[in-house]
Amino acid sequence: CPPIAIGTFQNSASEERLLKLVDAVGGLKYLNGTKIVNDLAEKSLGYISYTVITNMTGQPSMSVPLHWSADGLPIGIMFAAKLGNEATLFRLAGQLEQTRPWFDKVAV
Repeated sequence: CPPIAIGTFQNSASEERLLKLVDAVGGLKYLNGTKIVNDLAEKSLGYISYTVITNMTGQPSMSVPLHWSADGLPIGIMFAAKLGNEATLFRLAGQLEQTRPWFDKVAV
């Protein structure tokens, strides 16, 4: 199976405008089970069964290695923000890095 081209699952311009408008009026919670959500989910989940919801909505997200297993593997915690609010995640990552530094850790 060939790799999926970059941008295959990117929301169209009209989908982005609609999501931003609905988010601005606090209506995202009412979209669950609607045609637009089902169409977006089908578009992505047809290829990637366990994708994170933020990949489908275009929301910024990050996984931060806040713990390490006994085997030396990072255990990440996922954080997400509203559309266009990457700055919040960067600030949070900086605060977490100061509290639980991971820059010098390497998975073994």
